Amino acid sequence: MRIFDHDYANDVITRLNRIKPDTKPQWGTMTPPRMIGHLAFWVKYSMGKGDEFPFAGNWVTTRIVGPITLTGWLPVPRNLKLERKVAVPDSTHADTETLHALLETYLELVQSGELTPYRHPFFGDIGVDGWARMHVVHFEHHLKQFGV
Repeated sequence: MRIFDHDYANDVITRLNRIKPDTKPQWGTMTPPRMIGHLAFWVKYSMGKGDEFPFAGNWVTTRIVGPITLTGWLPVPRNLKLERKVAVPDSTHADTETLHALLETYLELVQSGELTPYRHPFFGDIGVDGWARMHVVHFEHHLKQFGV
């Protein structure tokens, strides 16, 4: 699994910039701007910004599903429908410049030891390292969705 660092962030932005705004996903209904907004939302969330979602996990998600997802053994399922209480608003859109700036801020907070993440809504308290792995798994899922 790739490491979530500045090189990875730059690679993600390069790959996202290859997607045209009207590109159709290989599955699902997200548009590229909505997908980028969705990724930005979760990066902000992992930084402890915005309202924290109520915990919707259980013993299985924290002890089994979470760990095997964060190691990359279990991919994020296509067309995964989340409970409404942990769903990103449909109106969330962003561009790659905004996402890149957000990723740089995230990485600076990690490097300075100042990042205090929220718990993951299903996997629980995964900490900074768990969120880094989650971002790689999540980003790769959506990059594959758009063929980059």
